[in-house]
Amino acid sequence: MHRFSADDVLAASGPLIEARLGADGLPRGAVAAARVAAPPARVWEVVADVGGYATRVPMIHRVHLAGDRVTVNLGFKVSLFSVGFQFVADVEHEAPRSLTLRGVSGEPRGLRLGLALAPLAGGAETLLEASAEFDLLSVGWLAKYFLKHHPEIQYGVFPGVALSLIDSMARAAEGRR
Repeated sequence: MHRFSADDVLAASGPLIEARLGADGLPRGAVAAARVAAPPARVWEVVADVGGYATRVPMIHRVHLAGDRVTVNLGFKVSLFSVGFQFVADVEHEAPRSLTLRGVSGEPRGLRLGLALAPLAGGAETLLEASAEFDLLSVGWLAKYFLKHHPEIQYGVFPGVALSLIDSMARAAEGRR
């Protein structure tokens, strides 16, 4: 489940990240890991509170949870344009170790966001790993237009999503703003 070992995370001066490339050599996802200064039980409370993601994860504007299915409204602004999109995902979890949002409809297509936890420092801290995969070109005309003119940006999208998930969860678990 974990891409990075506890030793890797403990030895790092910051988050670790790995971009994942598809058969075409282009980014298709990323996984990131970091040390969170909170025990796994606290981190799990934050991770498992999918309904609260709208208050802590950038770009998420609204979340509606109905059982193990979630509808998430996303949005971003580029210059004068604001773009919103929505996805529906199944929430899969193995409490208190992992949670995955697996897209079933909407944008982006092929969505899979994962969060996995493991104890560090005798359980006083947590190794938190986030993964992100989706079809980057399925998020609308603005993204396609922007990526056509700036293809280098696609290499930062997936790592940015994974790091943002870790940062958002860590901030909430550690009580930071």
